[in-house]
Amino acid sequence: MRNFNARFRLRDSDRHIRLLYTQFLFLMLVGFLFSFFWAHSMTSLSPQGIADHYRGSDATFGEPMSFRELAEVTHFHLFTMPVVFMILVHVLYLTQASHATQVWLTWLSFGGVALDILSPWLISYVSPIFVLTMLAGDTLMMGSFLAMMAIPLYEMWILKQPLMAGKRGEES
Repeated sequence: MRNFNARFRLRDSDRHIRLLYTQFLFLMLVGFLFSFFWAHSMTSLSPQGIADHYRGSDATFGEPMSFRELAEVTHFHLFTMPVVFMILVHVLYLTQASHATQVWLTWLSFGGVALDILSPWLISYVSPIFVLTMLAGDTLMMGSFLAMMAIPLYEMWILKQPLMAGKRGEES
């Protein structure tokens, strides 16, 4: 079976296609930043704040998340996060990044997603120590996202010379 990107590379695309991909990547960045600030407002991004968010807290009069609430969050994340990262990985695979870099970022991003989806259940029903699992997953997700954003943007806008024979770098 042929690789889906055997002929098309972001670096070779015209300015309009690069703008489309750039706008997508920046909207994804805004989405991630919004999620980061929302999570900070809910938990202060501290291990104790995260544990209190899922397990409840006498100090804040917070109730533990119910099975139904956890199921709702998990349902939403199971449908959205894999799609988001599949698209980001697809964009990464349209670059000239090494195959090893592409594979590692793919595994790290989906590993982060898996940890992020599993962690609330572990925090709620097993132990608050699994806050560390959530933080690790979030770190993997954000780090891999930033790399999957930076590599395509670098290739599209910093590298000037197109790879395809016959192209001169002029844009219509």
